Amino acid sequence: MLFNNENIKHVAVYLRLSRDEENLGIEQVLANHRQTLIELCSQNKWSYELFEEVASSSTIINREQMVKLLDRIQQDHFDAVVVMDIDRLSRNEYDASIIKRILFETQTYIVTPYRLYDLSRDDDSLLLGITSLIASGEYKQILKRMRRGKEYAQKQGHWTNGIAPLGYSKDPKTKKLVPNDRAEDIKFIYSEIIKGTTVPDLVRSLNTMGLKTREGNLFHYNSILRIINNEAYKGTIISNRTIGKYSSNIRPKEEWIIVHNAHPAIIDEKTWETANKIVNEYSFKAPRSKNKIYPTSSLIYCANCGKVQGNNYHPHIDKYYIKHCQCGNRSFYYNSALEVIKEEVLKHRETLLQTLETLEEGKEVNNTEYKKEKLISRLNKAKRALQRINYAFEEGDYDIVTYRERKAERQEEIKQIEEEILALEKEDKTAKIDTLKEQIKAIDNLVGKWEFLDGEGLSNEQVNRLLHGLISGILWSYKKGAESPTMRIVYK
Repeated sequence: MLFNNENIKHVAVYLRLSRDEENLGIEQVLANHRQTLIELCSQNKWSYELFEEVASSSTIINREQMVKLLDRIQQDHFDAVVVMDIDRLSRNEYDASIIKRILFETQTYIVTPYRLYDLSRDDDSLLLGITSLIASGEYKQILKRMRRGKEYAQKQGHWTNGIAPLGYSKDPKTKKLVPNDRAEDIKFIYSEIIKGTTVPDLVRSLNTMGLKTREGNLFHYNSILRIINNEAYKGTIISNRTIGKYSSNIRPKEEWIIVHNAHPAIIDEKTWETANKIVNEYSFKAPRSKNKIYPTSSLIYCANCGKVQGNNYHPHIDKYYIKHCQCGNRSFYYNSALEVIKEEVLKHRETLLQTLETLEEGKEVNNTEYKKEKLISRLNKAKRALQRINYAFEEGDYDIVTYRERKAERQEEIKQIEEEILALEKEDKTAKIDTLKEQIKAIDNLVGKWEFLDGEGLSNEQVNRLLHGLISGILWSYKKGAESPTMRIVYK
């Protein structure tokens, strides 16, 4: 199409696609658009510069070529911007207004294969505004459909969270995760953490063995943390957790999409929970003077004021002491206190064995799983109802007041059911037996020599981790005038 406008000599040709809208392949569609716009420039004898990118229209901040183009326009490099359609500039109503203002202030025309827009003319400005508004509405509808489709896929257990994590591949047919030959590496990482290996030691071990991350890089501290914290390894998919793709803001938990048993688990849930607790509750960084880990780090508390009782090293006598508390709780030789703690913890094994024997002998018909299944069924039904409420609101079937009332009712129901499930799990006799066996195993691991006391044996970090699995805290008291200190160990 020829445009009789002598003011246009040099133009910017802007090409953008966010997806394959014509099912020809993005490269082919871009090539077609490029050819059309270049021919348009040739027909009108305009010189041009090409700006081309594959990017979403969600925001211009992440569109490098658009940012560059706007910068050049503000420097009066171009007489017009040539695009296939107005919505190629932006479907975001906020960004569209910014682009429109810059084009208006610089007296830059917009040219499509069908029309020239002169923003200094009221009718063109109005038409552009209406066209942009329609494009914005279409974009919101597209996003809504895409989100709805993604949510449906996620609830079917399909992997939609990008590249499959280390140890998994995405099955192109089922669209679900399946373990691959790196699954054994994941099992090794979890087993080492549970065994008591520190993260820095595990990193060194993995790198020494020549194992690489999913991207082919060396392992680092954060690489291990990401693996241990990834729910996918226990067969669970969690999505819709954050607000926005790159945001750290967390949505309310009732809005998360959680799918259990979405794909084969590499790590059983109990192992995952244990490793996760170890990594997230305790410090595993290499010991330094300011954060040295002792066998009882973060375990000894002042019985008077409740503050954590740390340790002090006296180099002139080469001895460690429990710190003097500001409330008046006195210091004491650490080795002596630690020997008493070790002795008491090992004695606690008998108490655990007796409790375990009582539970196992008194076994009765366990209806916990049956009750849990019924509660989970109710929970899933309530979540589906909440989904239908959201869908009805999106479709305009509910006004905002009705929507909020119904949503609140379902959310409260979901919360109550989840609390019932949690309470049931705590009462589960099988779970209690498993916990007792786990604690007895931890005590068995503590039998023998400790490096701090004996100069060999379990490291301080290993002892600290095992004690944290058994003990909630140790209440320490050595008041002025007392003949000897007292300790009360609070077991989990």
